[in-house]
Amino acid sequence: MINLCAGPTTVAPEVKEAMNTFLTNPDMDPNYTKLHRNAEKKISKLVHTKATSFIMLGEGILGLDAAVSSLVEKEDRILILSNGVFGKGFSDFVKNSGGEPVLFEGNPRRGIDVEELKTFLEKDSDFKAATLVHCETPSGITNNIEEICPLLHEYGILSIVDSVSGMGGENVYFDEYKIDVLLGGSQKSISAPTGLTLVTISERAKKTIADRKTPVPSYYLNFENYYAYTDQFDFPYTMSENLTYALDKALDLLLEKDFIALHKKAGDVIRDTVKESGLELFPLDSFSNTVTTVYTPSCISKDDLIKALYEKDILISGGIGEELKNTFRISHMGNSIQDEYFEILFKALDEIFIEGGEHYNLPENYRKAKEKYKLF
Repeated sequence: MINLCAGPTTVAPEVKEAMNTFLTNPDMDPNYTKLHRNAEKKISKLVHTKATSFIMLGEGILGLDAAVSSLVEKEDRILILSNGVFGKGFSDFVKNSGGEPVLFEGNPRRGIDVEELKTFLEKDSDFKAATLVHCETPSGITNNIEEICPLLHEYGILSIVDSVSGMGGENVYFDEYKIDVLLGGSQKSISAPTGLTLVTISERAKKTIADRKTPVPSYYLNFENYYAYTDQFDFPYTMSENLTYALDKALDLLLEKDFIALHKKAGDVIRDTVKESGLELFPLDSFSNTVTTVYTPSCISKDDLIKALYEKDILISGGIGEELKNTFRISHMGNSIQDEYFEILFKALDEIFIEGGEHYNLPENYRKAKEKYKLF
């Protein structure tokens, strides 16, 4: 089965092999603790910082929930920067923690407008924190955290950034961008198995947690339990040694290459192929390095397209939400960036569209695009 879904991505053989290793008891063996801490340092290296990074046992959404639970108290005003499904979804986490979400809503087909945000903050900047999504996976849009997070920092607003499908595929300079909490997942561009949340946290965010008026209303979701460890208790609960071994190997493979250039080239190639073929992209700007969202042509419905590809042993993702109900998504992240995968996909798409009475010449346009950008 060819996997070009918007995550989880294909896992490399070396990563699978690492996951199948059984070495120790992660609760008791100091050698495991050493390996785990080293993996956390690689996460920090990935985002160009020496700030604390840590690993939580749970799929990436755990980090979103935990960040809000750790930082937000009752009646805290939290700015929700939204131009998509996941951005808006932060509101629910804030409400669950007793906070007051205030929505700043952008155009769902464009990146968050920094100038509009500046104007908004000039009128109202009384927020403890702001949440935003780095890469809105459903729409294929990457928001400009390089400008947004420093702007929030100027107003003393903590930034909580969901980079689950951005980390490892998009540029992240944690210190330079003035990010306070950065959240990633193992199963997207990093191409490790699903099951780990990756967190990088600033000293300012740590101080905010330490200065809370009320305790964090959770043990599992309390960030402090992960970085304020002692010699007696290295971890708040039993870690998965197998998932950690896999993540460690996946990070090594990623850090060996110019992963940003690879993802950008792949994104350019896929978008060029789509546009030159006459199909329409959903985003109008701020195109993601990791996923491309395309309007389904009139000759077939989105659901029928996904079904037809599945019957050809190809997995892709459909759009999420009303605005994206007639779109499909092609992943170009992590280990799923493979020439053979894209060739098979575009050949299959052409066949399906021809059966519906339309021809887009996708395979030939893909060959031209990969030569133009020197991908593969």
